[in-house]
This record gives sequence, structure tokens and C-alpha cells, in this order.
Amino acid sequence: MFPLLTRARLMLILAIAASASTNGCSTNEAEFRQNLVYVKAQEKTLKSEINPRQLQDVDNVLVAFFGTPDDPRVPQVGDETADLLSQSRLEMAAGAVSSNEQGNPQGLYREHCAHCHGVTGDGAGPTAEFLNPYPRDYRMGVFKFKSTPKGENPTHEDLRQILVNGIPGTAMPSFKLLPEDELESLIQYVQYLAIRGEVERALIYECANELDRDDRLVDFDAAETDRETYNEQVEYVTSIVADTMQRWVDAESKAVPVPARPEPADLAASIAHGRELFYGPIANCVKCHGDSALGDGQKNDFDDWTKDWTVKIGIDPNKAESGEEIEHFIAAGAFEPRNIHPRNLRQGVYRGGRRPLDLYWRVKNGIDGTPMPGVLMKPEGAGPDAQGLSPADLWDLINYVRQLPYEELSETGLRKPNFQRDRL
Repeated sequence: MFPLLTRARLMLILAIAASASTNGCSTNEAEFRQNLVYVKAQEKTLKSEINPRQLQDVDNVLVAFFGTPDDPRVPQVGDETADLLSQSRLEMAAGAVSSNEQGNPQGLYREHCAHCHGVTGDGAGPTAEFLNPYPRDYRMGVFKFKSTPKGENPTHEDLRQILVNGIPGTAMPSFKLLPEDELESLIQYVQYLAIRGEVERALIYECANELDRDDRLVDFDAAETDRETYNEQVEYVTSIVADTMQRWVDAESKAVPVPARPEPADLAASIAHGRELFYGPIANCVKCHGDSALGDGQKNDFDDWTKDWTVKIGIDPNKAESGEEIEHFIAAGAFEPRNIHPRNLRQGVYRGGRRPLDLYWRVKNGIDGTPMPGVLMKPEGAGPDAQGLSPADLWDLINYVRQLPYEELSETGLRKPNFQRDRL
């Protein structure tokens, strides 16, 4: 149960949000774009349209909890998540590019990020369609390169590593030269946009799958006519926001520990064993990365951001007859589907980082949002006949992968792409 003061304050904010949506806002203000692609995906599954009034309720609730691009708000949903986001950090990152009277910068996100990732964090900024791969859409809360298992949010440090190091082989640059307070503001603003996007998806799903067509997500008129119903609606949407934020808090304790990397007495033997694992049935890296590790094992799959509005709802982007349906989603804001290609391991370019522990996380955890699975590991304390890899096996596999760029096959020119697009 949420504190009475918090609930009363939320009710007031919700009423203000509803009034703002009715009266309209200044056209000079930036706006968060509604996730119409997800709306259309839910409608295709339902075979009917979601009530526009319910979608307006979603927008009102989002404004109440998260504010606007020019006036962000940290959701107040309980003590457990109170330290996740800082209002002052969000204000430094949000809004138009400017500085205050003290010379402190504002609008950092629009200055450094929005041209690719979009004001909404939907990965649909002005340059996005021309980039390969497309910029990250934060709204699913899914990030590829992190220390946590698949299905978990990244840690704060994971996001920091991406900002500091960039992502090699993509248009994502390093922001290593930014002052620490600016980096921190951008990290928290990315978290804020991701949380907002996850909540939006949850609310849209609620409208599509749990509410009857004439039901309201939050009926503002009921604040005067049916206070009990209104309170229940407010508490329910508050619980959705709280649960979403709590998952980000919990992620901080879910980073997968990396055992010390052993120094093999015989590196050649370690690499040879790693090669056996690469081509063997348990790790089975060859299935996707190919016999020559050039990333040509399969080239017909898609990432989860594309599957969310295609494969997941019965559309096969590889089939020509899907073209009309795909165009329908592109009109709603989706980008043309692109196949996701496994990494060419002979190039020595590792998007998630080249440190041994980075590669350990990629192989053990898999890469979220992609077909790359985590490798099967033996249970701790299991005997030698148990199925899966031991930590020592995993390090041998990593040793093999790390030496691939230096093999003769790699030096013959196969690892050197002929065109810039092949690098991506």
C-alpha cells in the first residue's frame, strides 16, 4: 500500500495531466511520441482497435508520473526506488540545449543522443534510419551489452561502460571526455526513458488485454463520482510503475560474477580445447558464426526489437507476402526490418567490449535482444560427466575466440571488409 500523501499527490498530478491533455500544450514544446507500433501490434493480435479514450488515459498517466521532455519528473512510488533517479540529474539532461545562470549545461540528452535515439528514446531520431545497426530503442528496457543475464535490466555500471567506451563497429561514439556529472546525468536519463517506455508498454498491454473496451485505465471523472474506483485505478497504475522501477533497482545485485581467468600452463592446449568447444554440440558456436567464424552460419534471423512487431505476432519479414503488413507498421513508426548477422569473429571487433570479462559475459549470459543464447553451464559442484561447460572450459573457448583474428585465415583478407556497410 502506498502512503496517503503520495497517493493524494498523485491524484492531483493525474488531474493536472488530464486537464493538460484536454486543453492542449504549446506546440513549441517537445513531446514524447506514443508507441504506435506496439499499439498496432496489440491491435493485430486482438483483431480490433484499442479504444482511443484508453490510449489517452495511458498518455495522461505517463505525464503524471514522468512529466514531459522539457519538464521531467521522477516517479514517486515508494521508498524502495527513491534513490534510483535524481530530479536534478534528469533536469540537467532534459530540455533544450542551454546553460543556467551558473553556466551548468542543460539539455545534454538532446545535444548528444536525441539525433540518433530520438527525444522519446525510441531509437528513431533524425539520423536513425540511415544507420546500420539502427540506434537502440530503450522502451523495451532491453540492452545488449551488460553483466546481467538475459531478461534482466542492465546495471548502472553497464550503461556507464557503453557511454564511456562507445560500441565499436557502430555509430555509437565514446563520451569518455564528458565530465563525470554530465555522464551521470545521461546514464540516469537513459534509465528514465527506458522505465517510461516499459511502463507505457505495460499500460497499453493492460488496455488491450485486461480492460473491456468501455473500461477506463484511470477515469478522472470518477474522482468526484466514484472515489473508491478512482483510488483503485490510481493504485493499480502506481504498482505498475513501482514494479518496473524495482526491477532496475534489483538489477544492481544481478551482475553475473566472473571467476578469475586462469593462466593456462599451455596456452596452445587451451586454444585447441576452445576450438573443440566452438565446433562441438554444447557451445555450438559454429551454428551461427559459421565454419570459418566469419559470421555466415545464418543470416535470416532478426533482433527482438523487430520480432516484437513481426515474428511475435505472426508476420515473417523474410516473406515477400508480408510486405503490405510491414508497410502498415512502418507508417506507424517502425523501420524497415533488417536481418541481424552474427559477429565476424575474425575481425577482432567486439561491440560489447574486448576485455576478457566482457567476452565472458557475452558467452555465458548471451546477448539480450538477439538470437545469441547463453552457453549451457554445468551446475556448480557437478561431476565431470555433467552436461555443459565448466568455468575453465568457458575460458578456453574465450581464448580460442580471442586468437581468431591472428590466424592465417584471418590475415588473408577475409576479415577485412570491402565496404563500410560490411563493417557494421
